[in-house]
Amino acid sequence: MSGEVQSLTRGLAILEALTEFDVDGASLADIVSRTGLSPSTVHRLLATFVEGDYVLRGKDRNSYVLGHRIISVAGSVQLRTAHLRVLARPHLEEIAEQSGETANLVALDGRTSVYIDQAEGTRVLRMSIRVGSTFPANTSASAKAILAFQKSDDALRLIFDERRARRYTRRTIIDPDTFRADLKSTRDRGFAIEREEVEEGVSCIAAPILGPNAVAIAAISVPGPTTRILSPTPERLGALVMDHAARISRALQTRAPTKPAGARAKAENTGRTKE
Repeated sequence: MSGEVQSLTRGLAILEALTEFDVDGASLADIVSRTGLSPSTVHRLLATFVEGDYVLRGKDRNSYVLGHRIISVAGSVQLRTAHLRVLARPHLEEIAEQSGETANLVALDGRTSVYIDQAEGTRVLRMSIRVGSTFPANTSASAKAILAFQKSDDALRLIFDERRARRYTRRTIIDPDTFRADLKSTRDRGFAIEREEVEEGVSCIAAPILGPNAVAIAAISVPGPTTRILSPTPERLGALVMDHAARISRALQTRAPTKPAGARAKAENTGRTKE
């Protein structure tokens, strides 16, 4: 790894560590502990970030918080996905209401799946995933759903090129040919299944959201305990998630926002007056 790439990787690790702290910020020791980097490396990179206003010093000068420039960059990502999130939000809420499970809107960013919106379910043992969380693409039902509906293998090659995919459980797929076979199954059934590939006892169902060119740009996912997500069959949740993903896809392709039936009924009932 070149020195420039190594510095970039270390710098990103520091920024990610800072997202885990509140407004009081993190001390140098906190960041060293979270990243595993040496104090001198952390101090040097923090000085660069402070100079560029990507990181700010706390009032006591001994702590660090994310600065306005990095926040504005994150905000631009939110703006780019704003239309999609508006379209998807009522569908996420209805999935959560009907299934009791947490529903997520997920995008693919290189080798990782990124959670960009979420509607929490009511079932106990909900998954502790928040907006902004990421997962390795080779372990993600959402990544499978997105990759299965692409025009080329470029994104897939990125996931498996250069370095060996990490194994998290005995079911983690680390072989690209096996992963391609899984993508074919995803295309055939219309939704993706992740069977305990990142954590034992946890599985996920995801369906693709297709843009104007019928290429997947995001996915809706429903993760949770395997006994609930895949029982009695994966098709139970798969059909629900596919239906809502297809509605969002049609709205994107026509550029006309739609609401799910349940949301429309609620709006109509809200507008009525008691007789």
